[in-house]
Amino acid sequence: MRTLPLVVVGGSAGGIEALLELAAELPADLPAAVLVIVHTSQRPDTALARILARAGPLPAALADDGAPLRPGHILVAGPGRHLMTSRTGTVNLSAAPRVNQHRPAIDVLFASAARTHGPHVTAAVLSGALDDGAAGAALIARAGGRVTVQDPADARFSSMPRAVQRSVPDAVAARASTLGPVLADLATCMAHTEDIPMSEPRDTAPAAGDLDLVRNDGTVPSRIVCPECSGALARIDLPHISYYRCHVGHQYGPQSLEAAQREAAEAKLWSAVAALEEHAALARHLTENMLDTVPPDYVTAAQHSADLAASLRERIVIATPTAPPDPE
Repeated sequence: MRTLPLVVVGGSAGGIEALLELAAELPADLPAAVLVIVHTSQRPDTALARILARAGPLPAALADDGAPLRPGHILVAGPGRHLMTSRTGTVNLSAAPRVNQHRPAIDVLFASAARTHGPHVTAAVLSGALDDGAAGAALIARAGGRVTVQDPADARFSSMPRAVQRSVPDAVAARASTLGPVLADLATCMAHTEDIPMSEPRDTAPAAGDLDLVRNDGTVPSRIVCPECSGALARIDLPHISYYRCHVGHQYGPQSLEAAQREAAEAKLWSAVAALEEHAALARHLTENMLDTVPPDYVTAAQHSADLAASLRERIVIATPTAPPDPE
């Protein structure tokens, strides 16, 4: 059987506007199935599928577990579940650990598409911050698929397209308004070429919790810990990008890991402030209410903790930037 061509699209901040432009230019007779992930809120009543259906000629629906891949149809990832492809021609949803602090994550969709459809995949990465999609795009390119990006000069946030250009140096860049025809041409070429044998054995589907982007390939232990679960992170090396994975399954691109670590470090500092202030309050309470049994140095200890908390609070407020630094 000929493998159905697959178009996978990912975006984040500023990505919805670009996605609408892209969808408006896709032809009604597109010979490929389209899967879409945009990092939006985790509310269950996402309206993105309805918006896409109105934006262009292709019908769009929220992806259900086991939904079939059909040419000329768009399936949109809903909140709280990773969207993955299978070799049975359907999609799978999974509540496995977050990747790049997202669920659904673009890297998970791209990695599964590379595994199940290999050279029959065309990927597009739209406007967004940090680097979700960069490692997955590298896997699609390595599997023989094609990678495109929204031209960084056209993107509202250029970090994600630029990260993909670094991980896939020959990725095709185009404005959002012209990406639709580019993707349609690539999908049409795939539909009219001979089926290419897959380099990996054809299993039925990736396991629900199997989100490893690469198995036993370039894994290097690191001293860095996962900012979400504190498990040790291993570094996975691809030709033009490295990413990080803990044994639980949380995964990060380099920029996403730095952002998550920065956020976790600030949270720990505020926890230290809270602990010091709580100790000061307890020592004062004991001093005021248990005068006969409390050692006299409790007053000194309370003041010491209060002073440390105030000093640390001041340093955090001064040192914390009003917005994360632009990785570009």
